[in-house]
Amino acid sequence: MKKNDIQNIKRALNKNDWRALKEILKNYTVPDIADLMKTLDEKELLIVLRLLPKNVQSDVFAELDVKLQEFILNNIDEKHIVEIINYLKSDDKTELFELLSPTLTHRLLNILHPAQRKEILKLLGYPENSVGRLMSTEYVALKPYWTIKKAIQHIRKWGKDAETIDMVYVVDDNWKLLDDIPIRRILLADENLTVRDIMDHHYISIGVEEDQENAIKLFRKYNLIALPVTDKKNYFLGIVTVDDILDVLQEENTEDFAKASAVEVDTKDLNFITNLKEIPVSKIFRSRITWLLALLFMDLITGGIIQGFEATIAKYVVLVTFLPVLVDTAGNAGSQSSTLVIRALALGTVQKKDWIYLLWKELVVATLLGLVMGLGISVMGLVRGKSFLIAEVVVIAMIVNVIIGSIIGILLPFIFAKFKRDPATASTPLITTLSDIIGTAIFLGVAYMILG
Repeated sequence: MKKNDIQNIKRALNKNDWRALKEILKNYTVPDIADLMKTLDEKELLIVLRLLPKNVQSDVFAELDVKLQEFILNNIDEKHIVEIINYLKSDDKTELFELLSPTLTHRLLNILHPAQRKEILKLLGYPENSVGRLMSTEYVALKPYWTIKKAIQHIRKWGKDAETIDMVYVVDDNWKLLDDIPIRRILLADENLTVRDIMDHHYISIGVEEDQENAIKLFRKYNLIALPVTDKKNYFLGIVTVDDILDVLQEENTEDFAKASAVEVDTKDLNFITNLKEIPVSKIFRSRITWLLALLFMDLITGGIIQGFEATIAKYVVLVTFLPVLVDTAGNAGSQSSTLVIRALALGTVQKKDWIYLLWKELVVATLLGLVMGLGISVMGLVRGKSFLIAEVVVIAMIVNVIIGSIIGILLPFIFAKFKRDPATASTPLITTLSDIIGTAIFLGVAYMILG
């Protein structure tokens, strides 16, 4: 921008000649206008910004350094702020909200439309399924030095727009979280006391990037109705409420139900389960065919094992009649143990490091189960097999199969968790198929060793 042009702009500003100023600005590019604004004083900068078309305002705003951006946002009205942010490109929005101070970020999130706020929260880089994607910025916050009387006035003014006022939050002037206070404690306090006087400094919070499942565990453990969300420096960013958690729980349960049934469902498309009538046949087919094909090829292994023992089976045909009950019992035992572990992992009552302890515990339980099931099938072995050797084969195979099936069921969820996969992926069909393969091999192997 030429020196005489800057002088003309300054002259128009001094004369309040807005029409002339708008005509001059039309001749310059966005970077030129941004450079000009860096040379103006605070009052002139705001005037020039307002004279620009709305889309140009946002483009020029994006060219400014963060200090000027913060000055502008702190000195224009909320409607104007929303317009500027609305016209910003996605990458400019991301850069803006990454650089702004926590206090200003909080203020902007509060005044933006919910849809725009949701978009910005995603742009901030919060991981999928993180608390940051779930939190709301519609809450009531108090300062510790306010009197109870002033706090109640503030709650009355802003509480109608809050997602919940059962809990209100205390923050310092830099917007760091200090405490959460039940509303009843404020309503019952002497109005001449300060908020600080009724604080106990005991509160539960969660990091903005933590997994939503961790939030679920905190809600369950502490019987919360709302959970404050902070960043790594304890700046208060928002809250997660119990109704949000119920929605997440429904999604998690739906997802786990699908995986337990070996149905492949995208986590973003869980309405597949809940709106089955409206889902196209092609999508239902795709969701089921992958696992069915995988299990089919695994089942072919079972056929290969049976073929390898053709001579033994031909000599003792009665063995075939025991095969279904043996492998099914092993699969059922494995499904029982995996269900218990998957649920315990989901609730947080069992950690990945507990696998050795649970493995030994399951060995004891599985051995007892195997002995009882072996005793139960021994009679059928004698009656149907008409031989103590056949009964011996069936009893030993039953005991070993129940133990092996239970071990598979207990270990698979931990293996999936180790590789950062959902333990629910260790589904009943997968455990049953593995138990079929191993159970068949054990049964026919035992028969071969005892019967020849």
